[in-house]
Amino acid sequence: MASEKHVAVLAFPFTSHPLPLANLLHKLAEAAPDVHFSFLSTAKSNGDVFPPSSRAELPPNVWIYDVNDGLPAGGHRAMKLHPLEQVDVFLKQAQESFRAALDAAERDARKKVSCLLSDAFLVFACEIAEQTRVPWVTFWVASPCFLSACIHIDVLGQLRHGTSRGGVLEADDKALEMVPGLSLFRMSDFPDVILQDPNPKMVPNLLRQMGHVLPRATAVVMNSFEQANPAPLVADFKSKLKILLHVGCLTVQFPPPSLPPSAASDHTGCLAWLDARDPRTVAYICFGTIAMPSPGEVAALAEALESTGTPFLWSLKEHMMVHMPEGFLERTGAQGKIVPWAPQSRVLSHPACGAHVTHCGYNSVFESVAGGVPMICMPSWADNAMNARMVKEGWGIGVGVGVEGGGAITKSGMTKALEAVLRGEEGKEMRKKVGELRARLAEAAGPGGSVEADFKVLVELISAA
Repeated sequence: MASEKHVAVLAFPFTSHPLPLANLLHKLAEAAPDVHFSFLSTAKSNGDVFPPSSRAELPPNVWIYDVNDGLPAGGHRAMKLHPLEQVDVFLKQAQESFRAALDAAERDARKKVSCLLSDAFLVFACEIAEQTRVPWVTFWVASPCFLSACIHIDVLGQLRHGTSRGGVLEADDKALEMVPGLSLFRMSDFPDVILQDPNPKMVPNLLRQMGHVLPRATAVVMNSFEQANPAPLVADFKSKLKILLHVGCLTVQFPPPSLPPSAASDHTGCLAWLDARDPRTVAYICFGTIAMPSPGEVAALAEALESTGTPFLWSLKEHMMVHMPEGFLERTGAQGKIVPWAPQSRVLSHPACGAHVTHCGYNSVFESVAGGVPMICMPSWADNAMNARMVKEGWGIGVGVGVEGGGAITKSGMTKALEAVLRGEEGKEMRKKVGELRARLAEAAGPGGSVEADFKVLVELISAA
């Protein structure tokens, strides 16, 4: 007799959010083959994560559904909207769109949804689950420290507005010691948008709601490792949330798989280029899909690379090439390689990669750890500054650039960072520490580790719902 269990998986279809949830879906579908899964996201996101040509390879218990993105038919308006504005447009009608897709999924499966598994950004899933009397399991993609900031957002707001009076004082930072798990951080690490009240934008208001709503979830699943987070922070979560599960970073494999021959699927030529470089000498530079340094910072970084003679592999959008110093490409043709996209995890796992110049997105940080590569931190937005603080001070596996708490990146600052990580004693110590952290996480992710134990709890939870 077929199982009547039907899990609806609701994705937040922007930035790095859909892929980890899709990877979790794959694992769950294989571990619970009798459970029917419906994955709901926008057509664009679904097309990126589940290309139509690959859908025939999906497990038979996984069905994909498109939800309305809120944009006019044809999506021409999306080209005129900043990515954050697209998020606002989507969120304003998201609950209605997801409800319609849930109805379609139930009709097709001939089964009522028995459990909701949603990205934590979709806080309205709590209301849907409570109305339909099914468990709500929520998935947190970003840094757990950022979730702690959302949970303690009222306290952080009081610190920001109470004593600093327009500026951040040392007293504010010291007061953070009272917030479990956040004593490492500075007030300048928290995004202004979540501390400004009121805020007309959807995302800041959503983040403010999240801290109050998530304790109502049946379980909160972390895209992280318990071993990577401050013990007081984990203890605070466990005291506030019904069930806390860490299932590892779902876009990164610990340890990373062996590199294939560089000629295999190396469409960009990055791996073949790295093969000709000495071990731990190359600076790999990438700022993700949305984060982007200013034109002046791009120029300063280029000047630092050239003046230090550092071999570099730079993943840079073509429209930013105009900001390179005049003649830079010609002078550094033998020294570096610039591509519009690079296979990041494979680059970071290559023996030639010695430093990762990064915006400190959470997935990028763990790809760097998996590759054993220290980081040069250039945080941009969202949880980036908190991740950078963990990299630099929590784990001791990276350095910053520029002025503490902000300020433009300079040639001299980047030169100092490159020398420290690639050629200094400081860099040797970082490589040792990142290797130790990688070993701890590989143990947690391995057979009999904490990740496997928490994943089993999750499978049991959705199967019994």
